[in-house]
Amino acid sequence: MTICKFGVIVTGLRGTVGGLTFSANKSGPYARAWSRGANPRSTLQSTHRANLSALAAQWRNIDPANQADWNTWAADPLQELENPLGEGYYISGFLWWVRMSRWLTAVGRDPIETAPLLTKPAAPTIAALQVSVGASDSIIGYADNTFAPLYDCTIQLCIGPSIGATAKPLKPLFLKGAQLPGGNVLFLTPELTTRFGALTIGMKAFAEVSRQNLEGYRSAPFAIPADIIA
Repeated sequence: MTICKFGVIVTGLRGTVGGLTFSANKSGPYARAWSRGANPRSTLQSTHRANLSALAAQWRNIDPANQADWNTWAADPLQELENPLGEGYYISGFLWWVRMSRWLTAVGRDPIETAPLLTKPAAPTIAALQVSVGASDSIIGYADNTFAPLYDCTIQLCIGPSIGATAKPLKPLFLKGAQLPGGNVLFLTPELTTRFGALTIGMKAFAEVSRQNLEGYRSAPFAIPADIIA
């Protein structure tokens, strides 16, 4: 599927059409020949598909009145999303419920059946990201009460070559969800070494940290880079 925005001329194109894949980077729009990606039957992929099937089954068991409330909530302008071209769009109550159920499960909480009552949280302010080769003192630091008791913490972290102060390395994302007891620091060990193996000085870490309320609504991320140290 291709997303296309027309003006006097075409002003934006994302997706694949006619054997070409269209996107954009800091240098501007570009196109490349389409190629079929790998589709490994990995354990993680199989688990993800099984979870989605299970959530679809759970949705069918939710009271129709609650399903209707989810659809009403999803249609509210506050739930408008944005596609890669910056155009607004809406998704159904079912898709919102699946999304927020997965987010709740990621931090060890159970999905909710009733439509949310709380608004989207504001993004957190992260004071520090420190990643060391030993990983034992790798942390994310933040102000007191940034998360607990009202919010959980989710982190997407990638590791790659040092390619600039704010560039995002093109490496697989690692997702951490946590119910935090309070305080102002979260230690990242042992997840770092389990996910990425041995780290090397000169590599770069890039983290996106979000707050998530107890209904599963996740904030925009706070992005922070860090050079990997000894």
